[in-house]
Amino acid sequence: MDTKEKKRDSITTATPVTTGPAENENLLAATAKGASYLILLQFLSRMLTFSLNQIVLRYVSKATFGIASVNLELLSSTILFISREGFRSALIRSSKNQQSIINLAYIPTLFGLVTTLITCAYYLSTITEEQSTEFPYYPLAVILYGAASFLELAVEPLFVLALNQLYFQLRVTVEGVAVILRCLITFGLTLYFAGNEKLSILAFAIAQFIFGLTMMLGYLGFFLYKEKSIQKLLPHKITDDEKKRSYWFDKTLLNLGITMTKQSFLKHVLTEGDKMLISVLSSMQDRGVYAFVVNYGSLIVRILFQPLEETGRTFFSKLLLSSDEKIDERKQRSNEQTAANVLLILIKFHVLLGLIFICFATNYTSTLIDLLVGKEWSIGEGDAPGVLSMYCIYIPFMGINGITEGFVQAVANKNDLTRLSYFMILFSVCFMTSGYVFMHLLELGAVGLILANMVNLGIRISYSWYYICKYFGKHVTLSVRQWSPHVATLSSFVLAWFVTHWSKNNIGWYTLKQKVLHIAVGGITFILVFIILIWKEKALITDVKRLKTHKYE
Repeated sequence: MDTKEKKRDSITTATPVTTGPAENENLLAATAKGASYLILLQFLSRMLTFSLNQIVLRYVSKATFGIASVNLELLSSTILFISREGFRSALIRSSKNQQSIINLAYIPTLFGLVTTLITCAYYLSTITEEQSTEFPYYPLAVILYGAASFLELAVEPLFVLALNQLYFQLRVTVEGVAVILRCLITFGLTLYFAGNEKLSILAFAIAQFIFGLTMMLGYLGFFLYKEKSIQKLLPHKITDDEKKRSYWFDKTLLNLGITMTKQSFLKHVLTEGDKMLISVLSSMQDRGVYAFVVNYGSLIVRILFQPLEETGRTFFSKLLLSSDEKIDERKQRSNEQTAANVLLILIKFHVLLGLIFICFATNYTSTLIDLLVGKEWSIGEGDAPGVLSMYCIYIPFMGINGITEGFVQAVANKNDLTRLSYFMILFSVCFMTSGYVFMHLLELGAVGLILANMVNLGIRISYSWYYICKYFGKHVTLSVRQWSPHVATLSSFVLAWFVTHWSKNNIGWYTLKQKVLHIAVGGITFILVFIILIWKEKALITDVKRLKTHKYE
């Protein structure tokens, strides 16, 4: 299927944008501003969560932390992702009127009620005798997490409406307040329950419920104030005077939402498959170690990758899915070139960031963990530093996959998404198979789980890149070689790894003096690599500056 055919298939679900140079700059300005808001939100929320977790970890056991961060977080993400992800992705592509969007956005809320009941019932039925003895309030925690998830789904129509109207600041405010309350309540209740391990799980559950309640009240309050009436926020039958018919749901968008919801089942397995595998193949202690490592390793993912993926997806969909009647071929080719350039900038950024994690961070995980939470984690059972080092290698896989897969979701038509669903079945099989091999047969534990994730994302990146190249066709030349930095930059990173690895093994990190020297070696090495990067990556830096000032064409 060529590019024009794809656009015709997407007209009914696209946002018709007159995308001349001025409009492109306005769209870039809006999405760049949105990205900065979301990055700020993720930075503040993740750093606050991370900081308080360092204290919480000293008062709860590995088993408690593992249940809260693996089992209960998986419960919440399952309810939310399966219920809303498909329709949310479809509706941000929509150019329909506000009422049409609101009507369809209530489907995730209703579907979410069913998903919540089924998921919570399953969790309650699978609680083991060991878990019920050690954590008697675990069932109550499951119910609170489920209720919190449904409270978020209750205002999904308002979230979608805000996203479509680019109210990024609203999300930052509401979610920021909710995160702060969750952190403070978790911290306060953990200290209050300190010494009583049976109650400790409630600190996480009560805080999560308050988070969901705050999200619901925040969005509801804003739109009630803005619209002045709740009637405008409820579903209503839509009358089409031209076609002389009335309807509740736009059929094309409804079908697209259903297709993407089916796909979200498989994507959820791929996204949260690590938690599923470790909850089945590992002990509660191992889950605690893995949750601890993910708490560290996912900081950059939540702070930077997720906002870039969300705003990138919005940008690509609004730039490329333009109505044929409103844009000529010359402008469409210009839009495609702009999109391709922005895509390559984002991928190159992720590659460079990934090199920093691989060549520097891998040799400083022991130092970091020892400084933050002490010897129990840095040299204790579970090899947390080794697992965190492997996670650092995994980070660029997540970044590149988020951008490439986000592009596919932004521009793919219904047939493409259906085809992707079949491929996701294959991806799921590959992931589960590699996870079983690495974790069970080779007994690599959490390290094996991360290796399985790399296999999974490597396959998904390959498929997405194939689709992207096919989408642009002959009009835009794309190659994996365009991802790579300059040879001098790459060589400096490789040399930096050897230097910092030597420092870790020969200078050491056990005493304070050794830590200072080891960190100093890394700091000096990083400065030298950074100088080379600035020197050799001038073109990329210029492109980023042009993006930030919204002058990119």
